[in-house]
Amino acid sequence: MKETFYRGAQGNLSLHVLTLSLAALAAGSTVIAAEQLPIGTQVTGIRVINGALGADTELTTKLVDSKGTETELSVIDTVSAGTDVTPVKPIYIGDKGPSDLVIENSGTAAATGEVTLQLEYRFKGY
Repeated sequence: MKETFYRGAQGNLSLHVLTLSLAALAAGSTVIAAEQLPIGTQVTGIRVINGALGADTELTTKLVDSKGTETELSVIDTVSAGTDVTPVKPIYIGDKGPSDLVIENSGTAAATGEVTLQLEYRFKGY
């Protein structure tokens, strides 16, 4: 199968940008940041921009498909404000159905503050 070659500087590379305000997100708890990312989407990276979320906090971003299978995208220490850019081996959202973008507080204390996520993707089609 021949793929379309896009001539723009970034081709059809796109960003899904969203900002979340976390209010005492308990350790081990999750928040769905974006629901039902469509079949045919190929995720290529994640950018996380965070304020200082508190002592002993850490965020894990992951994709969770309709079967409950989790694919980790990034894990970042959020004790102090920062920016993290994580390229990932392309992850295709396909036969396991639409996927959710999920944030988990994988630290040992509650996380409070603002987090901006920029999911890098391209739409390949099904």
